Amino acid sequence: MKRGHGPDVAEIPFGPAATPCLVGEGLLGDVANRVGPYVKPGRAFIVTDEHVAPLYGGDVGRALAAPVLTLPSGEANKGWNSCERIIRFLAENGVERRDVVVAVGGGVITDLAGFAAAVALRGIAWIAVPTTLVGMVDAAIGGKTGIDLDIGKNLVGAFWPPRVVLADPLALTTLDRRQIAAGLAEIVKAAIIATPSLDRVLDAHLPRLVEGDAFDAVDLLAAAIRVKAEVVTLDEREAGERQALNLGHTLGHALEGATGYARLLHGEAVAWGMLFALRLARDRGQLATTEAQSWATRLQGLAPLPDISDLEWSDLIPFIARDKKRHGGRIGWVLPRLGGVQLDVEFPASELERAFGDLRALSSAGPFTALF
Repeated sequence: MKRGHGPDVAEIPFGPAATPCLVGEGLLGDVANRVGPYVKPGRAFIVTDEHVAPLYGGDVGRALAAPVLTLPSGEANKGWNSCERIIRFLAENGVERRDVVVAVGGGVITDLAGFAAAVALRGIAWIAVPTTLVGMVDAAIGGKTGIDLDIGKNLVGAFWPPRVVLADPLALTTLDRRQIAAGLAEIVKAAIIATPSLDRVLDAHLPRLVEGDAFDAVDLLAAAIRVKAEVVTLDEREAGERQALNLGHTLGHALEGATGYARLLHGEAVAWGMLFALRLARDRGQLATTEAQSWATRLQGLAPLPDISDLEWSDLIPFIARDKKRHGGRIGWVLPRLGGVQLDVEFPASELERAFGDLRALSSAGPFTALF
């Protein structure tokens, strides 16, 4: 891990252009010095949401002497209307091609603002200042930006890497337990992909972090970010190895879509998706029952998850069929296995429906080990 700009800041490059991700406590309080150099010689334009604006968005705007656009919060607002609002905000404030959009918020804001930057004036730079755990370890890393349609998640988007990412773990102290737990699902995913290099760090930090203790979390965040950074650097545009990051996401995105993007946070849907993938992997003999249960026990720390017992497999099929990673008209699933993941695994519909029937029968409070 490279140390940059100070002894308490980890700097992790990702992507072919080696975009720097700065991780350290107190970075938000020094945002002018940390982000300012990446804005010059242009101006900054802040995009945030109604929850984050009074906490951080306004302060970042003042520090960078930048106008601030505050959007409604939540996945349901990650669509065309919000994207147009951002572009109009930029245009009305005289944006030029050398200017920079600064996204201050969670994964919805980084996806939205990054996509708006990609299409405004045919592409201007942007900077990610994630303030949620999902944003820090997943959404802001890798350059995938986009918006949702009512028929599927992230069906419109662009690969448009940020100029820099600034992640301050102290921002997590303002999140509720549910938001923290949702973010930890993405860290569990990274640990499965990177096992056994990350699972020990995860086990040391997960119980404290899920209860809101974000102090001394730099090592865990940096380790999870490094996993994604290494995968993204190998496969920027998701042609091969980057599909590993889809673990839990095919079912997760379908759960989000089938419930109107209103019931589950992204990480909660991914947690259900990982339990599903663990079950499929155990049934195929890629994981021993004891290994699948050990990961289910880690996910148990995120419980309770939103209930999915009212959903039928038929509710999910339209969203799974439109999964953006399908090829040749078929869906390949990412499954965990000992020492990593296996990509592009096919299943007959009957096997998927049977496994989902057992998943939906689980109590949302667990025990999740009962799935195996």
